[in-house]
Amino acid sequence: MSLNSILQVGLSGVLASESALQTSSNNVSNENTPGYVRETANLAVNQSMPTSYGSLGAGVNVVSISRNFSSYAQTQLMNATSLSSATSGQTQTLNQLSSLFPVSSGQSGLNSAISSFYAAFQTLSTNPSSIPDRQSVLSQAQSLTAQYQNAMNIIGATQTGLVQQMQQSVSTINGLSAQLAGINKSILATPQGTPVPNSLLDQQAQALDQLSQQVGVNTIPGTNGTLIITTKSGATLVDGSQSMRLSVQAGGTYQQPGQAGIVYQPTGQTLTGKITGGALGGALAAQNNVNSIQLQYGLLAQGITAVTNSQQAMGVNLKGQLGTPIFSVQGPQVFPAGANQGTATITASVTDLSTVPATTYTLEYNGTQWDVINNTSGTSQTLSATSGGTLSFGGTTLQISGSPATGDSFLVNPAGSTAGSFQAVMTNPSDVAAAFPYVASPGTYSATGGLVNSNSGTESLSSGSVANPSGTFSSGVAVVPSGVTPQSFNLTFINNSQYQVATSGGTVVASGTWGGAGSTAIAIPYPSGSLASGAAMSFSWGGGAPASGDTFTFSSGAPGNNANAVSLAQAANQPVLAQGSINQFTADMTNNYGNMAQTAQQNNASAQGTLTQAQTALSNISGVNLNVEAAQVVSYTQAYQAASAIIQTSNTLFQTLLQSV
Repeated sequence: MSLNSILQVGLSGVLASESALQTSSNNVSNENTPGYVRETANLAVNQSMPTSYGSLGAGVNVVSISRNFSSYAQTQLMNATSLSSATSGQTQTLNQLSSLFPVSSGQSGLNSAISSFYAAFQTLSTNPSSIPDRQSVLSQAQSLTAQYQNAMNIIGATQTGLVQQMQQSVSTINGLSAQLAGINKSILATPQGTPVPNSLLDQQAQALDQLSQQVGVNTIPGTNGTLIITTKSGATLVDGSQSMRLSVQAGGTYQQPGQAGIVYQPTGQTLTGKITGGALGGALAAQNNVNSIQLQYGLLAQGITAVTNSQQAMGVNLKGQLGTPIFSVQGPQVFPAGANQGTATITASVTDLSTVPATTYTLEYNGTQWDVINNTSGTSQTLSATSGGTLSFGGTTLQISGSPATGDSFLVNPAGSTAGSFQAVMTNPSDVAAAFPYVASPGTYSATGGLVNSNSGTESLSSGSVANPSGTFSSGVAVVPSGVTPQSFNLTFINNSQYQVATSGGTVVASGTWGGAGSTAIAIPYPSGSLASGAAMSFSWGGGAPASGDTFTFSSGAPGNNANAVSLAQAANQPVLAQGSINQFTADMTNNYGNMAQTAQQNNASAQGTLTQAQTALSNISGVNLNVEAAQVVSYTQAYQAASAIIQTSNTLFQTLLQSV
């Protein structure tokens, strides 16, 4: 081996150690740099020089500076980041609504307001003519609707916040997609035969991690380290040096207040139901959660209004007039798709609240018929509009006017829930219908107005109740024509078993046959067109035996009767909704929210654990370990010093050789 060869071997060691030291130095310097991937100087033995007595080593060279990177570990981290971001956002949104579902019965809130409202009727029943107690009923009604509107305002503010989150997330996604497309362009511009700079690949990995925080993505390897990036559903975000944008459609497909949808701009396709993962997927999932809660609140308002107004209509106020509504509520809502081409308009009304499910429906016109899709279960049915252009399903009837075009669609919300839609409309305390419309008293009124009981029999009548729809009574029951109400009338036995019903003017309007204790004596249908229409008041025989000529007078229960106030106090226990009574429904609402929030929290805790594991796994591969780097620096420094000594020795030998010549 020549002195020059010795010098070259030593020089190769110096240069290789220098490159390795620079690599370790770069690792140490970037230990806290986001997205940095640890680098390694890869050394290889130079090809040996053959001689007649064997081959001589030719030193070392640096073949590459590689990144300690695992695409599998990065994919796992991206998926974990996406899931964690989605579940965290969903949990935070549900926590914002916790005030709507107080866990203690003593806490204020809608549940407490409902209980206080119906309890006010119980208080009124002890003194049904009391104006202060009647005013208390109306005050509690106002408090109830105020609590409801407060809840709806909270829900509305949450929905608005979610729309803003979607807009911010989509803006970030579009920016990162453009950045990744720019990185792809830079990678493609790398001179042929030259490795892609590690710093460029680090930027790519960091941008991908940030993108996965916003939306779930898939990556497909392209040319020379470039990536094709799509959403989990397959919508391309980055292809080569091109990026595709998303946009937020305010109101969504059906232009609903407080809602938003996601549109893929290159095709105009709606991706709302296909986006998963990341902050955007979490906001969309939370939007569905909030919409479900809003729907339940809407049904609750419908139920309170229906059961209260219906029972109110079965009584009479201080003036003896049938009760008028205490509450009003918005009916079902129908939203047309913004892309509809036809002229059809649809209005909806609830025909049977007890069969209305807690869901919305999508109507799609296929050219001849309507496909009705339950948006909760996903089930569908095909219906043809009946005469007059009506559709009926789920306790709701739709009236269709105009002409739909093939492909037109509508969203039907049977609950119709918006802030301010549930209101207390009664203002006069005298209008509270605390009394039953009629009370039965033995005897007749004298000319001076006093009740005179000349009955010789021992029969009596019950205090009265609301019966099943009229027409279902046995043939022996006297059914009074609906036009008689609310005037007074008499029931008189013409013998010891037959009786007639006559108005105060003497006109006979019904007749019946005595059936013994417990049998129904008389049924008095409520006026047609009233909220109580179809139901009837009934009185039963209490016991004893009648005598010919015995008379019972039916007069207004106002002002002292409390029967309807007692019934109103129990109205929250009456079945009115598909889920049961108001009390049952509110209990189910709280349970449903609790289960929803608990599931979200559990999913988030699990996702956080998975994220931590993925971060640790990638850090073990790509992260900088200062202890390891310190050992590397010592090792390469010693190698550098040793190689320098070889060069120095070679120089000494060369000087000795020159001096000997």
